[in-house]
Amino acid sequence: MTSPTPWSMTLQGAVIGGMECGDRGGYPVLAFHGSPGCHVEAVAFAHGPAAAVGLRLIAVDRPGMGLSQLGTPQRQVIDWADTAAAVADHFGFEAFGVLGASGGGPYAMACAHALPERVSRCVLVSALAPFADDPATESGEGKPAGGLLMLRRFPFLARPVTARLSSIVKKDRGLAAMIGQMSAVDQARIAGDDQLRADIAANIREAFTPGSRGTAVDMQRLFARPWGFDPADIAVATEIWHGERDANVPVGDGRRLGATIPGAQLHVVEDVGHLLFVDHATEVLDTLHRRSGKRGESVIPD
Repeated sequence: MTSPTPWSMTLQGAVIGGMECGDRGGYPVLAFHGSPGCHVEAVAFAHGPAAAVGLRLIAVDRPGMGLSQLGTPQRQVIDWADTAAAVADHFGFEAFGVLGASGGGPYAMACAHALPERVSRCVLVSALAPFADDPATESGEGKPAGGLLMLRRFPFLARPVTARLSSIVKKDRGLAAMIGQMSAVDQARIAGDDQLRADIAANIREAFTPGSRGTAVDMQRLFARPWGFDPADIAVATEIWHGERDANVPVGDGRRLGATIPGAQLHVVEDVGHLLFVDHATEVLDTLHRRSGKRGESVIPD
């Protein structure tokens, strides 16, 4: 199995980069990380499983994170589709799948929406669902957490918040505080695995290597502005995976996406939190090859 290798290209005067993982002769998939996050997610959790199921995984760092320069900020999530198309052209991919984890989910959906003639399948893992246009109307499991609701009302706060976060995560105590906000099942999973803890730390710290502004802009796109498209208009076959006990992105987001995206298949994994992909990567990636079932929800015991 070939080791993961970095790649880069220049787009509109700025470097876009990431890592190439998995089977170099496999079917191409563009992978979009969470927020904050970077290509380390794909290297740590998907390289081996992607090789096993025959996928060529291209992890793409969003502007201002990991190996990508900020360049001209994109205002809406939908703008990412142009970057994804350029990356696919760079590698010579006419058709490809997209994989979006957590905050990367909306970017995968944007590609499926804007590039239906090129995106063969969209797989979402622990992905965010869009907020309502008017946050005052949100309620129940569709309502963002207090901090994110504040960001919607005062988007300029993203800069100081991410600057502080980038400083905090450099210290083990700060990382522990972040982990302490995850679900009990996620905390227990990390507590028993030093390598997993190290991978999570590396992913977040590498994301901030270019500074915190890229993550701030990313959070504004995700939480403070309309995405620029409606998931209900996605015409690409979509698989949705979500942990039943996810505290970072509640399972309600997965269910709303499953009810909104035409023909989507939702897989809810019992007794699993936001780290679903860590232990279920092979199953998830396999659905980039095949259609797993009819529209609806399947409940999978962990």
